[in-house]
Amino acid sequence: MATMAQTRDRPEIRFHDEISSEWERLHQSRTFKARTAAMFDLLGKADLNGQRWLDAGCGTGTLSRLLAARGCDVTGVDASSEMIAAARGRPADGPPADRLTFRQIPTIANLPFADRSFDGVLCASVLEYVPDVAQCLAQIHRVLRPGGLLLVSIPNRGSLLRQGYKLAHAASSRMSARPLFRYLTFSRFDTTPAVMQGLLRQHGLTMLGVSFGGSPLPPALDRRPAVGTLINILARRDN
Repeated sequence: MATMAQTRDRPEIRFHDEISSEWERLHQSRTFKARTAAMFDLLGKADLNGQRWLDAGCGTGTLSRLLAARGCDVTGVDASSEMIAAARGRPADGPPADRLTFRQIPTIANLPFADRSFDGVLCASVLEYVPDVAQCLAQIHRVLRPGGLLLVSIPNRGSLLRQGYKLAHAASSRMSARPLFRYLTFSRFDTTPAVMQGLLRQHGLTMLGVSFGGSPLPPALDRRPAVGTLINILARRDN
């Protein structure tokens, strides 16, 4: 298990520490709001009132608060101490504060919670940064109750736009320093719906729905499989 000192030495965590002051502003942008909408649309009108959810890789807590607004008790965890400090420091102008708990942990590959602790897990744009996606999915399965939901987003290998970003990042050090491309230095993993379905099945999770999003293009284009830079998936723990 990674210690907090080892966490600080990981470049992807230092990167997220550095961008924590801008993270909430990004979430208020049109592009981020659209990608959040595409992801949360998979939940539809599901009644989450009274449920307990884990936001695994919560950043500054924006999505945790969206879940709490639907009546959930939400625990947000992140390896970035600066992200957690920002999440805790936001004014209580939304859901009741007693519905939200934020906690720094070394890694979501070893979640410090008992088996079957949560009715749902949210994991938004996090698995791309971890060394072992399978281990993280095993942990998510462990902490979900049977029938519990996983809402996850992960980079879309089939996105022509993402492929273009990666080419630009690889071709130019000046381009790779720009905020739009810099995260690609640390983004290790992208996938397809078919590959992700297989990974989920190996860990006792059944895919219920898929959508695409994440690009700055209008929704009519962004939600196409060949364009949207993120795959959004809703899955359920089988047993």
